[in-house]
Amino acid sequence: MGAVGGLVAVVTGILGGLLHAVNAAADRVHTPSFWFMGLATAIAYGAVSVMLRRSDAVWIRRATAAIGVSSGLALLAMEWAWLGAVPLAGFALWIGSWLWVVAYVAILSVLPHVLPRGEVTSPRWRPAVWLSVATLVVASTVWAITPYDQQDFPLELRELVNPIGMSLATHPVTVIGVGVLLLVSTALAIASLAARWRRSGGLARQQLKWLLLGAAGTLVLAGLARAFPAGPTEVIAGLAMLPVPIALGIAVLRHGLWEIDVVISRSITYAALSAAVIVVYLTTVSLLGSILGDWTGAPVVATALAALVALPLHARLQRWVNLRVHGDVEEPHVALARLGDRLAAASDPQELSTRVLPAVVAQVTRSLRASGARLVLVDGTTAVFGNTAVFGDSIETDVATGVARVPLTYGGLPTGELMVHRAGGLDASDHLVLARLATQAGIAAHTVLLAHEVQRAREAVVVAREEERRQLRRDLHDDIGPALAAVALQAEAALKLAVDDPDAAAALIARLAPRLNQTVGDVRALVHELRPPTLDEFGLAASVHELAARMSTPDVPVTADVPDLAGLSAALDVAAYRIVAEAVTNAVRHAGGSSVQVRLAVAGGNLEIEVFDDGRGLPAEPVPGLGLTSMRLRAEELGGELSLSTSARGTRLSARIPVATQVPAERPLPTRLPVDRLADTQPAGRLA
Repeated sequence: MGAVGGLVAVVTGILGGLLHAVNAAADRVHTPSFWFMGLATAIAYGAVSVMLRRSDAVWIRRATAAIGVSSGLALLAMEWAWLGAVPLAGFALWIGSWLWVVAYVAILSVLPHVLPRGEVTSPRWRPAVWLSVATLVVASTVWAITPYDQQDFPLELRELVNPIGMSLATHPVTVIGVGVLLLVSTALAIASLAARWRRSGGLARQQLKWLLLGAAGTLVLAGLARAFPAGPTEVIAGLAMLPVPIALGIAVLRHGLWEIDVVISRSITYAALSAAVIVVYLTTVSLLGSILGDWTGAPVVATALAALVALPLHARLQRWVNLRVHGDVEEPHVALARLGDRLAAASDPQELSTRVLPAVVAQVTRSLRASGARLVLVDGTTAVFGNTAVFGDSIETDVATGVARVPLTYGGLPTGELMVHRAGGLDASDHLVLARLATQAGIAAHTVLLAHEVQRAREAVVVAREEERRQLRRDLHDDIGPALAAVALQAEAALKLAVDDPDAAAALIARLAPRLNQTVGDVRALVHELRPPTLDEFGLAASVHELAARMSTPDVPVTADVPDLAGLSAALDVAAYRIVAEAVTNAVRHAGGSSVQVRLAVAGGNLEIEVFDDGRGLPAEPVPGLGLTSMRLRAEELGGELSLSTSARGTRLSARIPVATQVPAERPLPTRLPVDRLADTQPAGRLA
């Protein structure tokens, strides 16, 4: 018995209520009839069973269906019997006289043992469960054999009697025994639920709190019903059947019990829509019938009007119900899925950082009815919504305070963290929603981080360029400028002496030659720093070979394995040369090894650079210096990457840079410089 049983319970309860209205109109109602108790129990518990059709609480679904069906059938059978001369009236009266006890006792003493998931609190509570089941069987049996005229509210019927009535059922010992069983089993059931509540924590504790209050409310109202006369007793007994279903509804809507809030919102929507369509149909038929008389076209017009009203009304009802149930006009999964699509579609990092990421935390907060959410990227970028003071500084999930933390990753690397706070914590369904969102948010976070990294790289490039310009200005202003000014002064002095003292002028001019040669050397060295001239004259391969020859020492020879690399762009030539020069300089000066090897090659559309030595290696966590940072920036400026690996057997620096647009070489370039041109490539030279 499951959702179908719940539907049967609702239908039988409604039919029983309609029959009661017919009997009441004909003054055939016994007081108290307890019709309200039967109707409330059948509809409330039947509805709970139907709502649970998609949940994993199988035994609760079956138990609530059984409670609803027994109560609905009891009401329907009793009201059928009161109709008078109808078939099976005697059997119906007998069924209605005791079947309600099944629902009544199950609600009080059986159901609390297995709420909310259909499991017993612990093995030691199983005897109490069996006692409750025994109480249900005994109480139902006693009521089934109790003569109608000896019940607590006697049914005085001249024609109908209980076919299996026995005086044993009304013996004081039997009555007291059943009463004691009911009291003890009910007390144990409430105690079992309270024990489950004490042992739980977080969200489960919040759910069980409401269930415990509902069970206690049912017990209190059931006790009050015994203390009042027949009229109030009938109303109070009916109200006593409602606290547990109401508590279940609160636990579902506010604390995610059974993860069926979407089912509830849709059920409410379709129930309200059906009622509205029925009202429109009946009203239209009634009005047209009263105006036009017995016109057969009225149902057709009413059907068309109801169809026109249904579609827009459905959309409005769904938004209204979602707002009441979920706190948003959309269902959580739909809203978060739409937000995930927006995350995937956003390509502008600025939009992701300033608009989409804040929208993530806002949507999560609203959809999960959380008090606040916070998204923090690994670089410190933060987006918040709602109350964020509850998060504190802890990085662990705190169930007691209701803080859930979901890590964001991309490509296996952490990109940030999404934190959500809700009193009592989140349930399994909420965590699934967050996990789904975290996948999309991780992509967005990665994009934002890349944008921030690019911005920092641009700033570093600007800083490096300005530093180079400042150094160039200093060299020109402090060294070359004064040297040229001094030469100019001496040349003017020689010019003045040329007429009066030619020998002194010649001697002064002779002293100018070394100074001019030195200044030319300084200018050539400065030009070499800007861009090595050998790159333009002989190409990258020959320049690297020349560099290896120049940096070699007797103790640390430097060897280069570089094929012909003609045709690379000027920017790539300079970047590769500077990376090799910096890496070789560091290896020769600081590695303490016996050799340094350089390898350059083009493979897979990339220029691959490797410089490795057999020295003592770097510390476990080396601090990047200016040289390493400069090399990394040079590689990244051209869309490449640089890595460094080290061990006790040496250090290997690797760079991979995409080959940019090829620039055809004007002439073949040698892979090694002619020996007679080596002098011309040195920083200093002679005045030609």
